[in-house]
Amino acid sequence: MEKNIQLASYRINQLEFKFNEGIKPGTKFNINPKIECKVGRKDKTLFVNLSAKVNDDLSSPVPFNIYAAMFATFVIQNEVEQNVYAQEAMEVLYPFLRAAIASITANCNIPAYVLPYINQTNMTQESQPIKNNGDLN
Repeated sequence: MEKNIQLASYRINQLEFKFNEGIKPGTKFNINPKIECKVGRKDKTLFVNLSAKVNDDLSSPVPFNIYAAMFATFVIQNEVEQNVYAQEAMEVLYPFLRAAIASITANCNIPAYVLPYINQTNMTQESQPIKNNGDLN
């Protein structure tokens, strides 16, 4: 299948990790990351901000708080609907985000946390807002 966008560059803009000291040994965790994808466009350039957040919620403790945000630019190859661009951008960028979070948790001497696999079609429908134009840089 031909892609409608081509990755030009990406970078991790922010990466924060905090171990939660107050967690008691033997505590069972239910980690529900919040993934957000924002897409903007200017001419033939697509700008994408992708982030993942795991934070402590009093109703559901987690062993750590983590926030990772990345920024990418793509060159638009073919004109399609905005949601197609967002889906393709997620397919390209999400593995990089997963790797960054797994790496930082493993380097903190705890078992590596790997973000769950997601269906990009469903993800991009839920990742609002999707903007039609403007630079997110």
